[in-house]
Amino acid sequence: MALKFGTTLYFNMNAYSSWKSEKSLLRLAKEGKTEAVKSLIAMLLKPAHGLAWYILRNQSDAEEVVQEAFLQLWRSAEKFEGNASLKTYFTKIVVNECHTFIRKNPQHAEIEDEDSSHEGNSNFVIDLRINQEIIQRALNELTAKQRMALVLWAFHDLTASEIGTVMDLNKNAVDQLLWRAKTALREKLAER
Repeated sequence: MALKFGTTLYFNMNAYSSWKSEKSLLRLAKEGKTEAVKSLIAMLLKPAHGLAWYILRNQSDAEEVVQEAFLQLWRSAEKFEGNASLKTYFTKIVVNECHTFIRKNPQHAEIEDEDSSHEGNSNFVIDLRINQEIIQRALNELTAKQRMALVLWAFHDLTASEIGTVMDLNKNAVDQLLWRAKTALREKLAER
């Protein structure tokens, strides 16, 4: 299954909402039903690619990871029971593929800052007038794990519990990771 990145999808992005359940959508897509495949890709591709890119910081690496994630989704379709949303299930696959990619490619390995002191204000406020490029550079300086948690929280609107499910962490560990990521990002933005 080859995915085309950078091409426009011309089908209804909300078509997947008309399916009876995400479990049946996945089953029909795996069976090769064209509309189900289109709906599934419309629902999952863009957020998955954005997440992979934020974690890996490289377009071709992100494309490779997302393609492998879709293959994993197809292979594990029977395991999807519909208890969590398909988006959450697929996000976990993408995150796992990113972890695998980072382990296999040492240039992506980063040392996690384990300093968990809780000094300073825990409120996280970004002035939206700050140049997006400055924010992007600051995000790039976070560890992959911090960036992953922050992206899931800020851009994918996942709760700490959902992030824990995706990253195989308990809620307390996610809360600490998010706190460290927000603190580091705030400090990096203050330096600029």
